Amino acid sequence: MYLLLLMEIMKINRLVFQGLLVWIIELLLLDTLEINNIRPDFFIVLVLYWSIKYGRTLGIVSGFLIGVLVDLTGVASFFGLSPLIYSITGYLSGNLKGLFNKINPILFAFLWVAIIFIQAFIFCLVHNQYLLAINLNLFYKNWFATGLYTLSFVLILQVIYPIHRIKEC
Repeated sequence: MYLLLLMEIMKINRLVFQGLLVWIIELLLLDTLEINNIRPDFFIVLVLYWSIKYGRTLGIVSGFLIGVLVDLTGVASFFGLSPLIYSITGYLSGNLKGLFNKINPILFAFLWVAIIFIQAFIFCLVHNQYLLAINLNLFYKNWFATGLYTLSFVLILQVIYPIHRIKEC
């Protein structure tokens, strides 16, 4: 009994440490990595990994809590947008838990890439809504650039710790 409680506490400590590490990295590097008002989103990567590892419920809850933290620290520009997109990402990527061995690996990779671009679309839809009325082409370019910029950091992380190697604790 005591050992199970200790394992749960260690899992919570690991999640809190990972979350704080990504939060500090995002606070320190976000402005330096900004290119033409397009920023990578490191919290999406964290929520994606957690959701694939632990499932939908933890993905939704952690996505919501991380989103509220992002909104309260002033990193986000629209209050409530971050909990929405992180919760949606947690839900969608939580459905990928345990699917790598059941479906084609190319389809698995396509699904998590699609989740990143869905998140980027929702973000750009709210953040750049003026572009929809002015220039639809520019809106699509901005959306694609935002998704591609975040995806580039996920691909770099894939070299270090691939998504398909994620195992449930």
